[in-house]
Amino acid sequence: MGGEHHGYIGWWGDLGGPKQRGIVTYSLSPYAQKPFAGALHAAFFNTARRVSSQAFYVIVPAAIFGYIITSAKERNEYLYSKAGRHELAALTA
Repeated sequence: MGGEHHGYIGWWGDLGGPKQRGIVTYSLSPYAQKPFAGALHAAFFNTARRVSSQAFYVIVPAAIFGYIITSAKERNEYLYSKAGRHELAALTA
């Protein structure tokens, strides 16, 4: 039947095998770290770089949309004026 165990073999990670040896770990004291070193400088220049790289994709469509909206509003105001109603009546008659 293979793998027969007759009792408690140990807790998770300690399954009764030989202890591991030769594992070295290193750590740095939390007082020696500078977690926000250069964060403000990097944040400013990363933001500027990302905004400038995406500006073309935002400004051009916004300008086109703005032009369409303003021209549509002007046309609507004209069509609801006296001259616009006369022109519209002449086109449909």
